[in-house]
Amino acid sequence: MSIKIPFLDVARRYYRNMNPVLLICTILLMCAGAAAVYSATGTSGNQFFAKQLIWYALGFIFMMIFANINYNNLLAVANWLYVLFMLLLILVLVMGQTSLGAQRWLKLAGFQFQPSEFMKIVVALALIRFILVSQRDPFSWGNIGKMLLLAGLPIALIIKQPDLGTSILLIPLILAVFFMGNMPAKKLWVILGTGIAMLPVVYLFLKDYQKQRIMVFLNPQADPLGAGYNIIQSQIAVGSGGFFGKGWAHGTQSQLNFIPIKYTDFIYAVISEEFGFLGTLILLLIYYFLIMEGLKIVKLCKFTGGKMLAAALTTVIFMQIFINIGMNIGMMPVTGITLPLLSYGGTSVLVIMIMLGILQNIYREYVKAEE
Repeated sequence: MSIKIPFLDVARRYYRNMNPVLLICTILLMCAGAAAVYSATGTSGNQFFAKQLIWYALGFIFMMIFANINYNNLLAVANWLYVLFMLLLILVLVMGQTSLGAQRWLKLAGFQFQPSEFMKIVVALALIRFILVSQRDPFSWGNIGKMLLLAGLPIALIIKQPDLGTSILLIPLILAVFFMGNMPAKKLWVILGTGIAMLPVVYLFLKDYQKQRIMVFLNPQADPLGAGYNIIQSQIAVGSGGFFGKGWAHGTQSQLNFIPIKYTDFIYAVISEEFGFLGTLILLLIYYFLIMEGLKIVKLCKFTGGKMLAAALTTVIFMQIFINIGMNIGMMPVTGITLPLLSYGGTSVLVIMIMLGILQNIYREYVKAEE
């Protein structure tokens, strides 16, 4: 006679039909992130490390919660989520917390978070819902204009903070939704071409330090002790790691504080210096399997809403990886975009874990339909 333990029954139900590759990659990245944050902050009392562990635990809980919430329920309340987070973005500009010259955080009941991070999910949900409920032609020019306005309003508020990195990430997300929603190719090319043509105009509205970052990206040596310092030190750290690295917590660039904001934007440089080419290759392989599994979920899902949502979330995660690593090796301008699950940061970790939870649910709904 088998003995039933209620807790184990609940655990089995929550883990049933989970995508194993996605889950393993998530756990491996959390372990790597914990080690990297500890190394990058070990000399300053490890308070960052302790907080990161708390965020990982909280994020894992949220991942499991969203893995068990049917993604169609999220699409059903997308408009309400959009209104809520738009109000929060406005509230940020009115009474948000300021750090390093940016006003991006809200502090409520002693809890500080960044509403713009959640817009990576909310904008995708709102656009997908709009496409799904459009009765006739969701991609008429009139509807396209409404959707661009729907996405443009939060982008404008996020840029105002200023948070150029998050606003940039929303652009490929929008394109992924349009592409997977079967927007006519000609219209998609018109939107893409118009956006590229407007880049010089957008440049005029950038703040001086943002323009300086772009110029330094093109030539870091133009201001080696000023705006180019971050990129130069990061490149030195990446290159000095060699094949096997200098060992955990033994990187000279990171431990001697040559690398700025090393536990957030430049965590990849810390990993490269300490674990070398071999370590970063393993890290990139984990990310590769994570992204490929996300694309596999896009392919497996038989419902347009699920396909669009999985594609949007996978695109955002990939672009964060691509831009952050490119930034660390001098191939992209410094934009403040975090490396998923490795960089220190509560809201960033939480949002990525929620994204992974939603991807797990889309996969689980597919498996359930196949049974």
